[in-house]
Amino acid sequence: MIQVPYSLSELDKMALTFYKDIKKEFDISSNLKSYAGSDLKPVMNYLETNLKRIITGRPDQLELQMKLLDNLVKTAKSNYLKRNPLNSKKKPTTTANVNTWFKTEILKIFNYDTDEQSFTKKEKGKIAYRHAKRLDMNTCPYCNANFTFTIRNKRMKSRPQFDHFYNKNRYPYLALSFYNLVPSCALCNSGALKGQKPFSLATNIHPFIESLENVYQFRTKVKSVDFLVSGKDFELKMNLCKGIKVSNPIAIKAKRNVEVFALNDRYKYHKDIAGNVIKNSYMYCNTSIDDLYETFKIGGTSIFKSELEIKELIVGNYLDPINFHKRIHTKLVKDIAEEFGIVI
Repeated sequence: MIQVPYSLSELDKMALTFYKDIKKEFDISSNLKSYAGSDLKPVMNYLETNLKRIITGRPDQLELQMKLLDNLVKTAKSNYLKRNPLNSKKKPTTTANVNTWFKTEILKIFNYDTDEQSFTKKEKGKIAYRHAKRLDMNTCPYCNANFTFTIRNKRMKSRPQFDHFYNKNRYPYLALSFYNLVPSCALCNSGALKGQKPFSLATNIHPFIESLENVYQFRTKVKSVDFLVSGKDFELKMNLCKGIKVSNPIAIKAKRNVEVFALNDRYKYHKDIAGNVIKNSYMYCNTSIDDLYETFKIGGTSIFKSELEIKELIVGNYLDPINFHKRIHTKLVKDIAEEFGIVI
């Protein structure tokens, strides 16, 4: 729902740092070179040759690698099936058996969480925590409703989960790809919501490069007087922004994210926040904000850095999208504040 607060060039630099970290911690290249199984050898050779692209490539580059690997993977699976017509239970080998074999073999090398020496578990999770700390996302980008603080000290440990934008079971060679590790909350990453659902750049918003901002917005569609005086109830819901057509490709992707992460269902429980924003927006119109900025000074200097700072104080949250990752419900607050007259 929100975009990570970094440019693509900044993310590319992070990806390179991540790649160096992975090279230091895991002997992936050597393991790919020394792989002995004949069926997967061509796949392993390709992965070794293109390892840096696999780890650091942007989402569109990862999708290209998926296409380039497709025939090699199909051939490997076909050869394995010919060599192993019966599974471990002496029954005909199924497609599921073949897929499990492929996934298991690849994840032995691109080891995300298979054993105690994996990305998430080695040295009590030190590598994963280091990566989460670099990304510095305090909230889940998929929902912006749950905190994802990274804390690691003697008293406690907490970090975001890493959602594999591209399914880890289907594309296990992307299990350690920088752009495929989206910091997220446990709920968004759960089987109840995203789970194993197939995502791609054509079907879903990728938080590293896009957001719902200027595509979908929270709206109450209630008038201030009806809510404040008459106590009229309202429905808090995400709607397409004005001027965005339903057929717009970005709108189609955004709608799917809204549905997959059940954003309308979940935000029904945050109507109280929207109600507070409505009240505060009414109490402090833009004229009052101007007055506050001019009135509260020390030695002739305003105690506020900008009018935006006053507006954020009034609604109790950040209003600039660049800061959305710092607190939960930032997009909700910003959208409702705009609906009720606070000009951002």
